[in-house]
Parts: sequence; structure tokens; C-alpha cells
Amino acid sequence: MKKNVVNRLLSSVLLFLAMIFAVGSFEARAENRGDWTTDDVKSFVDRALEYARTHNKDEALKVFSAKDGVFQQGGLYIFAYDFSGNVIAHGGDASLIGKNLIGMKDPNGLEVIKELVKLANQGDGWLYYTWPNPEHAARQEPKLGYVAKVDDGWFIGSGTYGPAAIKH
Repeated sequence: MKKNVVNRLLSSVLLFLAMIFAVGSFEARAENRGDWTTDDVKSFVDRALEYARTHNKDEALKVFSAKDGVFQQGGLYIFAYDFSGNVIAHGGDASLIGKNLIGMKDPNGLEVIKELVKLANQGDGWLYYTWPNPEHAARQEPKLGYVAKVDDGWFIGSGTYGPAAIKH
């Protein structure tokens, strides 16, 4: 009888550990492939938005631009612009910081930053566009981006190049 109870308990523990391993393995695969859903992207930006609103701006921008930092998550990164189109933080390509991209067009002629500014001025929003993917040698790829206004001076965003962008 005792042996049967011990075996059941051991089986339950092993099943629980296997489930934890499976979930972690799935998340790692999604992170490595960039299979981020729109919910993942929005949650990521919401976390960054909370950080931006509870820390001083300079500190937040530094954290958002840090390579391999807290706001780098397997292909997801935070970018930040002022409402004139100046890049003030960019976790995917720090060389863009300080540049004004307001007139930049994607290969389809979409003025990406102008559109992101419009969405951020409304509070938040999603935009489908083409952008260089830092994970693939800066190759132009479809991207679905989400932006949110921090305050009247700047906004942040992120996006996915994975299946969520292609499905859009």
C-alpha cells in the first residue's frame, strides 16, 4: 500500500516536472524563432511603458537601448521616438539613435514613422510595415508593430517579424 502511494506521488512529481520542461522548451523555441503573438508584443510594450512612466526618461531610454538588456527578448526590442520622428532609443539598432526618420519610407512607399507618430498621438495602435530585421542581417521583412504614447514628448513601441506579421 505504501509503495503504491509513493509510486503515485513520484509519478505526479515527474509529470509536473515534465510539464514545466515542456512549457519552458516551447517558450524558448518561440523566442528563438521570433514567433511572437500580438499579445506578446503588446505585453512587452506595456511592461516598457510602465517602466518609462515610473523612471526618469534618460534612465528609461538607456535601458531600452541596452543590448542584451531587460527589454531585449529574443528578437523583441523597444524603440522610442519623439513626435518629430527623432529616434531617442532603439534596442535593435543603436546607430539609429539621434537620427530623424520622419520621412523614411518602407519598400512599399509607406511613411512608417509618420504613421507611428499618428498612432501614438491617438494613444496607441498597430501598424503593418516592412523594416530591416536585425536578426537576419538587416534584411527587409514584414513587421507588425505596436506603439504607445508615454507622454506628450515621446512614444515607445516594438513589433514582430514572425508569423503574426506575415498573417496580417
